[in-house]
Amino acid sequence: MRSVRRSCAAWAACGVVTSVSLGAAAQYPTAQPPYGQPTAQPPYGQPTAQPPYGQPTAQPPYGQPPQYGQPAAPYGYGTPYPPPQGYGAQTSSRRTAYEMVALYSVAAAYGVGLGVWVGAELEIEDPATFLIFPAILGVAAPVGVYAADTPFDRGVPSAIAAGAVIGAGEGIGIASLQFVSADEDDAWGFRGLSRATALGATLGAAGGAVLGYLQEPSPRLSLFATSGVAWGASIGAMFGYGASEKDVGYGRANDSAALGGFIGYNAGLVATAALSTLYVPSYTSLGWMWAGGAAGFAISLPVFLVYAGEGGPPAKRALLFSGTATTLGIAAGALFTLRSSDVGSTGETKFAQVTSVAPLPIPGGMGLSVSGELF
Repeated sequence: MRSVRRSCAAWAACGVVTSVSLGAAAQYPTAQPPYGQPTAQPPYGQPTAQPPYGQPTAQPPYGQPPQYGQPAAPYGYGTPYPPPQGYGAQTSSRRTAYEMVALYSVAAAYGVGLGVWVGAELEIEDPATFLIFPAILGVAAPVGVYAADTPFDRGVPSAIAAGAVIGAGEGIGIASLQFVSADEDDAWGFRGLSRATALGATLGAAGGAVLGYLQEPSPRLSLFATSGVAWGASIGAMFGYGASEKDVGYGRANDSAALGGFIGYNAGLVATAALSTLYVPSYTSLGWMWAGGAAGFAISLPVFLVYAGEGGPPAKRALLFSGTATTLGIAAGALFTLRSSDVGSTGETKFAQVTSVAPLPIPGGMGLSVSGELF
C-alpha cells in the first residue's frame, strides 16, 4: 500500500508539473502569427537591432549587382543628383577642335594682312621683297596661337576669331566708304585700306578675347554674329544700290551701295548681338538661315525681267525686292528651325518656338497665321 501511495504521489506531481508547463506555454505561445498579419514590433521609440559600430552591413557577393531598383550606394555629400544621363549631358569646359581650326585659319589670314600692311607702310615695290613680311607673319600668327593654347576655355577661340573677322570687316567698310566719298586727292588708297583693316582686326580680336574670357559664349553665338554682319552688309548694299537716283552713273550708285552696306553691316551686328542675349541658334538653324537667304535672293531674280522694257524705272530697283526677299528668307529659316537642336548640345534654351503655320483668309485676300510660344 505504501509503495502504491508513493507511485500515485509521483504521478500526481508529474501531472502538476505538466499542467504548469502547459499553462506557461499557453500563456507565452511561440507559434507565428497567421499569414498576412505583421509580426510584433519593438515598442515605440526603441531602435531595432543594428550591427556593432564599425561593422559593415551585409553586401551582396563580389560581382553581384545590388537588388533591382535600388542604388548601389546612397548619394552622399558632393554627389550630383540626379546623375547625368544620356549623350551630351555633360559639357567640357575646354575648347573644341573646330574652334581651334577656325582660330588657326583666322590667325593665318591676320598674319598675312599684317604683313601686307607692313609692306605698304614701308612702300616696298619689289614683289618678292613685299611678300616676305606676309609669309613670315602668316606663319608666326598660328604658331603664337598654338603657344597660347593651354588649352583655351570653351568659346574663347571662336570669340577671338569672330572678333578679328568682324573688326577687319569694319575697317574695310570704313576705308571703302572713305574711298568712294572723298576726293581723289584725299582718298586713303591701298595704304589706308591695309591700315584700317589691320587696326580693325587687331581691336576686334582683342575685344573678342576679353568677351570670351569673361563670358565664355557659345561658339554658335560667335558664328551667329559673324553671319549677321555678312547678311547685313549684303542686304544693305542691295537697298543702297537699288535706292540710288535714277539717272546717276555706276560710280554714284556704287557710293550708295557702299553706304548701305556699311549701315547694314553694323545693323546686322547690333541685331545679332541683341538676339544673342535671348536666343542661341543651333548649327542646323544657322545653316537654314543661310539657305533661306540664298533662296529668297534666287526667287527675286525673275523680277528683273519686269524692268527689261525701255522707258520704265531702272532695273536696279529690283534690288529693293531682292533685299526684302533675302531678309524674309533668313527670318523664315530661323523661325522654322527654332525647335532644332544639335547632337551633344549644351542645353541652351531658346526664347521662342513656332507651333503651327496655317493660311489665314482675310477680306479681299489671303494671309498667313503663325502661332508659337515664348519662354
